[in-house]
Amino acid sequence: MPDWQRLVRRRLSGLTLNAAERDEVQAELATHLEESCEVFRAEGLPEYEAVQRTLSQVADWKDLQRKIDSARIGKDTMTNRVTQLWLPGLLTFALSMGLLELVQKFGPRPIILNLDQGTPVLMFYSSWLLILPLAGALGAYLSKRAGGSVRMVLASSIFPRPAIRGCVLDCHSRGFSDRP
Repeated sequence: MPDWQRLVRRRLSGLTLNAAERDEVQAELATHLEESCEVFRAEGLPEYEAVQRTLSQVADWKDLQRKIDSARIGKDTMTNRVTQLWLPGLLTFALSMGLLELVQKFGPRPIILNLDQGTPVLMFYSSWLLILPLAGALGAYLSKRAGGSVRMVLASSIFPRPAIRGCVLDCHSRGFSDRP
């Protein structure tokens, strides 16, 4: 039979509680695991299998530690909207702008659309457009990992689009794209 107290202390050593609370939580969890193992043994399971089933009750020790800290502190540090939309979305936007900068400096020349061989009307960075889905996929992954709904995942993956569109429409409304 394993030493449940020592196992729980080792696995939950990073709790950010004061010493008394940490000891209380670790003792409570160790007692629960020991009782659970005894129940499995009483059902006729061999000791090794009883221990394995008991340990399988805690799938992710880091996640359990995070939940205990959050429950004891009494509040989450960030709201769902921040973790599911704003952080992934802003990361997607920053990554897409960083990739655009790299493509402008080191990538192939853009496709330029001129109407009258004067000032360029549109410049297409095709290599940047091909890389953008990777930035969107990263934002979607982070949003999904934070528990975001399908709507939040989609919004964080296309987060740069409204900002870029706003810049283009702003330039157009100021007359930068008008022909003389």
